[in-house]
Amino acid sequence: MSLLLPLIDRRKKNDQALPPIRTMDLEALLSRFDGEPRQHHMCKFLASTVLFVLATAAAALFGHSLLVDPDLTIGHINFSMEPVAYTGLGPAGVAAPPAFNVTMHATSSFKHEFCTSGGATVQAAFSGLTIAVGKVAPFCVEPKGSAVIAGTASSAWTALPDDFRERIHRDRRINGGVEVEVNLSFENEFKGPMWVRCRAMLDANRQNTPCRTFKLSYC
Repeated sequence: MSLLLPLIDRRKKNDQALPPIRTMDLEALLSRFDGEPRQHHMCKFLASTVLFVLATAAAALFGHSLLVDPDLTIGHINFSMEPVAYTGLGPAGVAAPPAFNVTMHATSSFKHEFCTSGGATVQAAFSGLTIAVGKVAPFCVEPKGSAVIAGTASSAWTALPDDFRERIHRDRRINGGVEVEVNLSFENEFKGPMWVRCRAMLDANRQNTPCRTFKLSYC
C-alpha cells in the first residue's frame, strides 16, 4: 500500500497541470467548422444564379427561347404532287423554253398552324440537272388540315440543247414517259429548313405522286 501512494500523488499532480477546457473556446471551434459548409453552399448558389442569368441573356441575344412548347415540334407534314403539265421537252428540232406547272397537296398532323417563313422555291430536274426554277408564294396549313400549293418553274433557256432533247425523247420511247424530279424547299419557324422531293413520270402518271420530306441540318 505504501508503494502505491507515490503513484497516486504523481497522477494528481499531472491532472492539476492540465489546463481546463473553456466553454467559449469549444463553441468558437464548432462554429468555425459549421460556418465553412454554409459558406460553400452559398458560393455554389451564387455561381448557379450567375450562370442562369448569363444563359438567359445569351438566349435573348440570339433570339432563342429557353422554354419551348414541345407540341410545336411534334407532328409531320406530308406532300403529294399532281401530274405535271409542261412545255419545252419535245423532240429535237422543236424549240420551246422548258416550263413546268406544279401543284402539290400538303397534309399536316401538327396541332398548330404550319407556315413557311417567307416563300418557297420549286425546281425541276432531269437526269440530275436542274432545268427550271420558280418561286412559290408563302403558304400555311391549318392545324391537322390540308392545303394546295401551286407554282411554275421556268428556265432562262429559250430551248434545251438538241442532244439533251434527244435523251428525253429516247427515255420517252423506251420507258413510256420522262422521269422528272421536282423539289420544293422552304423554311418553317419550328422545323427550320425543309426540302420536299417528288418524282414523276411525265406522260405516264395519271395520279398524284407521293413525295418525301426532309429536314435539312447544317450542323
